[in-house]
Amino acid sequence: LSLAAGASTYKLKYGNRGMNQPCVDLRTGRCYITPQNHGFAVDSKSLPALWKPLFINANDNTNEGIVHTTKPFFSVQFHPEASGGPFDTAFLFEKFVGHVRGESQPLVLQDGLNYER
Repeated sequence: LSLAAGASTYKLKYGNRGMNQPCVDLRTGRCYITPQNHGFAVDSKSLPALWKPLFINANDNTNEGIVHTTKPFFSVQFHPEASGGPFDTAFLFEKFVGHVRGESQPLVLQDGLNYER
C-alpha cells in the first residue's frame, strides 16, 4: 500500500522476524506484541501528504503500519492474528469492517517522533 501511495521502502539488515515484536499504536500509545516476518520497511519520511505512520516497532523505530488521514485506507506490516492466536489486534479487522459498512472511523494519531531514542 505504501508503494502504491508513492512512498519508498528499504531493506532491513536482518528483518523483523519472530513472534515477539513490540509495535506501538500511534493512536493510543499502547504497545502490542506481534508476530512478524518481513525484510523491508516503509520509509516514514517518504509518505505523501495525507498519509501517516500508524504503528512503529518499539525495538528499532521502523514503520509497522500506515493510515490515510481522510480516506478509509490503512495497513500493517505485522500479522494481526484475528484468529488462531492472540486477539490483541483484532480491532484492526473491526475497523476494516466499519469502513466497509460506511461507519465513521475517527482518527487521532500521536507523534511517532516521541518514540525515537
